[in-house]
Amino acid sequence: MMDDLQRRAYEAEEAGDLPAALELWKERSRGDDASIFLLKYGRVASRLGKWNDAEVAYSESIRLCPEKANATFRSLSKLLMGCLWLHRTDKDDTESLAIAKEWFLRSLDDKRFAPALSLLGAACVALKDADGAKAAFEEAIALDPEYEEAIYNLAVVEKKTNPQKARELLERAIQLDPNRPSAHGLLGLICQRMKEPIPAEQHFRRALEIDPNGYTSSLYLANLLGTLKRNSEAEQAYRSATRLRPDLAGGYEFFARFLESSGKFAEAVEERAKIPPSTRTGAARR
Repeated sequence: MMDDLQRRAYEAEEAGDLPAALELWKERSRGDDASIFLLKYGRVASRLGKWNDAEVAYSESIRLCPEKANATFRSLSKLLMGCLWLHRTDKDDTESLAIAKEWFLRSLDDKRFAPALSLLGAACVALKDADGAKAAFEEAIALDPEYEEAIYNLAVVEKKTNPQKARELLERAIQLDPNRPSAHGLLGLICQRMKEPIPAEQHFRRALEIDPNGYTSSLYLANLLGTLKRNSEAEQAYRSATRLRPDLAGGYEFFARFLESSGKFAEAVEERAKIPPSTRTGAARR
């Protein structure tokens, strides 16, 4: 049964009062079942960016975890420590990622399950370990054939070396989650590269239907329309993209190159002039 401190801590979290929730979980972790409530304290501390506090809480939870605790709980405590190191912003990125990877491996020593393997794969991707990432995502999918996150992430790994496999994985991911714009956007890009413009356009437009603020999908669609010589539509798509992210140089530069290819040199100059000075490169100053 939930005690008063637990109830108040959950209520504070639901109300968005994370500082209050943090103090309540801290107080509760001084009582019975401390290893459990230290995890809750650490989770809220992470959400607040209190990385050192979260690390201490998770370390103490792991230390206090009784030998008789089930494998799932032991694995979870190490998984949360790995997530902390995967996301913390107060340490060197490469070092943090390597530590996160080690904690995910320790978690998997206690119990092998799809979410931990998917997180291990994400750490490997960030560390540019494509083989490690591929192995982790493949095992996650073997354990849970409907784990969409791992299916999508494996497609991202495979997109350059095996686009056909990436396409099949993305089609499978979309069946499981039809409303993931990134999956539609990447599948559209692969279809475009495979010289299949009709499904490419369909997926780009579906991505934008799900997320009208999708900057990357807007650029992909504009590029595709330009290659199809549907210039007025392409121009409209480029303008939509640059309106979405006026702080980024890339959209203006791609748009300017498109305008130059259409013979609109004066308009290309106008678009390049909109590039924020702090983001300009030598190529963008042409």
